[in-house]
Amino acid sequence: MKIFSRTLLTSTLLCAGFAQADHFLGPMTWRDSTWDYRSEDPSDATREFSALKLTGVASTTLLAYGAAYWLVFDKGWWGENGNEFHFENDFDYALNLDKLGHFASGVALGELFYEGYRWAGVSEFYSYLFAGLSAMSTHIAIDIKDGFAPSWGFSIFDVLSGSLGGFLPMAERYVPLFKYMDLKWSYWINTKVYYRQNHQASDGIFTDDYVNQTFWASFKPYRMLPAAARAYYPSWLAIAAGISIDKGVFIKNYEGTPHREVYIALDYDLEALRPQSRWARSLVKYLNYFKLPAPTIQVYPEFHWYLMYPIKF
Repeated sequence: MKIFSRTLLTSTLLCAGFAQADHFLGPMTWRDSTWDYRSEDPSDATREFSALKLTGVASTTLLAYGAAYWLVFDKGWWGENGNEFHFENDFDYALNLDKLGHFASGVALGELFYEGYRWAGVSEFYSYLFAGLSAMSTHIAIDIKDGFAPSWGFSIFDVLSGSLGGFLPMAERYVPLFKYMDLKWSYWINTKVYYRQNHQASDGIFTDDYVNQTFWASFKPYRMLPAAARAYYPSWLAIAAGISIDKGVFIKNYEGTPHREVYIALDYDLEALRPQSRWARSLVKYLNYFKLPAPTIQVYPEFHWYLMYPIKF
């Protein structure tokens, strides 16, 4: 009878495992109960601060900024034809999708700075805080230089967008709302209309190709469901809402009216893999910023269905 009971119990657990994929991935841990994949392991809390490592992070950052300025910004964007410092708020450019682009660049900077500060032994909280401040300082410095450019100006809203992006990693760690959603980005060249324009920086750069970019808010229904209902919903399946713009934004004398495009799509929550080791969590953290191809419908301004958007075929 005992053997039968154990066999029945084992079979029940296995069936539950098929219904909920998480159970295949090892025993429950402290990280599962908190849904906090960004938090450091308890053993990392005692990491010692190293002034030498912090100096190395600062030096590497300054070298990277210097190289970027001399190789790209000074020659490609601003050149030698400077202007008096001035402000400019380009609300009409790319139907404001560029503000989400600045936000995304701030996120990338925030993550990189966080890794550097944490490696140097700065505490988790202050690593997030200093990372956000460093991303904000970077955007301020770039826009100050833009303020002297003949074709641009200092944009307060560009700086604000990039600064908010720099603090997103911190928000995802400490703000409960972000346990239930992710902000993502996708890019695929479906049209080369942007690259056919005249650009001051070589032949254009993909980060400004907003026609082929889509910015997403990805929601995690599994985490929102009551515990009893989770057994019937795949933990990795998310629902995303995205926004992009049509090619008319970069076409002169466009016959129609340039417009935004809105999408609803299936998505994959890679955090459902329940990574435990630090390298695995870091990998998932970065991959989860990218919206992978999935079935998608465009709901505005027209209805279209795509099998593997952002690839349109």
